[in-house]
Amino acid sequence: MSPSHRSEGASLDLDRPLAQRLLGVMDRKHHWAYPSLTRPGLSRDALYQHFRHEYEVYVRDFPVLLARALGLCPPLDDVRRALAENIYEEQTGALSKSAPHPELFLVMMAGLGFTRDAFVTAPATLHPAATAYRQFLLDVSARHPWQVAVALLTVWVEGSVNERGELTGTFTRKRGEEAIRTHPMVLHYGCPAESMALVKAHGEIEGSHRHDAWQMVLDHVPDEGPLADEVVTTVERGLQLWLAYRDGVAERMGLQRP
Repeated sequence: MSPSHRSEGASLDLDRPLAQRLLGVMDRKHHWAYPSLTRPGLSRDALYQHFRHEYEVYVRDFPVLLARALGLCPPLDDVRRALAENIYEEQTGALSKSAPHPELFLVMMAGLGFTRDAFVTAPATLHPAATAYRQFLLDVSARHPWQVAVALLTVWVEGSVNERGELTGTFTRKRGEEAIRTHPMVLHYGCPAESMALVKAHGEIEGSHRHDAWQMVLDHVPDEGPLADEVVTTVERGLQLWLAYRDGVAERMGLQRP
């Protein structure tokens, strides 16, 4: 059973205090340098700095981070199944009928003209803020309570500034050929459409993953109390470290804050 089939008919109570607190954090998941990645003008080195950091900080090992969180979970079938399906897709691409997502990322990099060795073999010289963010993800993913690890990885890391709109139906992510045709890497940097299978895979599967992420947290964390506070505080900390990480990458890219 695919995540999308399992989620049909299930609804999220986004009016709950916990949901609103988390959405308030997700509403701020935007960095000033992001528009630079949506328009032409970046040098090859700037593109490399951006993508090299993304690959090293979380793309390459995201299935492993999810597996660490799964290892914390008690015998709750709904949570274990959702996490297992997420890991299965990230590590194999089988649900979207594609390939492992880290591999699809490297295919996209090849489409941009970067060699596999530039990502897999060449040593990564990460900005210190990137190292700090990556270490935070590693630490929390393997630390109880499991709800905190799951919220950080599935709600925060996999989520976006469009979270509120996507969950309420006021924002719809582009899918399929439209998502590829309008992607900045295709429009402005010459990446062939056939190298953009990662974007297509995200469009195919991430909608159901977003629902599952929120369902796991809202079903197993009360609205008030120490656990709710720890979940929100950890996601808030994720935001602050991510913003610093993105500042560091922007510095390496040679971008200046408007």
